Amino acid sequence: MVATKSPTTAMWRVLALLMVVVMSVGATSCVRVSRERTLPPSIRSVSVPMIINRTAEVGLEEDATLFVQKEFMADGRLKLVGEGESDAIVFVTLKRFRERNVDLGDGSFPRQVEVELVADVFVVRNEVGRPRVGPNRQVSSKSIGRVDTRRNTYETEAQRRDRLYRVFARKVVQEVLTGDMAVPEYLEERRDQEEESLEETPPSLL
Repeated sequence: MVATKSPTTAMWRVLALLMVVVMSVGATSCVRVSRERTLPPSIRSVSVPMIINRTAEVGLEEDATLFVQKEFMADGRLKLVGEGESDAIVFVTLKRFRERNVDLGDGSFPRQVEVELVADVFVVRNEVGRPRVGPNRQVSSKSIGRVDTRRNTYETEAQRRDRLYRVFARKVVQEVLTGDMAVPEYLEERRDQEEESLEETPPSLL
């Protein structure tokens, strides 16, 4: 006599198989996939000069520069060298720094603040004329800090800034390596308008 599986056992096996599939799909969807590199392969090394600070917050440029340089070294896909030896130079300009309360708790004392740092990033080849590699890119970074001194989760300003710098540095490196190389439409339109104006301008008589 051939033994047969009961309907209940078969049903549980099907359910177990479905659970495995669902868990596998969920785990896969949580994996962070890096964007494909768009930086030309001929660029194997970069230099990062002192970041320019155009914000009203004094002193951001020094720490931000160090964090970006460290992130390039930690990433490892591009060698960080001095400006005289690099294939390309990464220029960064800080445009906006903002800190605002986002959690007032009971209304009398702030618990959390959001810190935002926005910058322009562009890359040039380290050769005569310093031709641009792709368009200007904007990097925006935000970080939440805990500022309630009554709690043991309180973070000092230095700790909050360090977290912001780490997030900012990772985004700069990612943008340099995988940013969109296409020229934005508004820049193409501006270039077309400039060319048209040059064509319409009559030659000057000497």
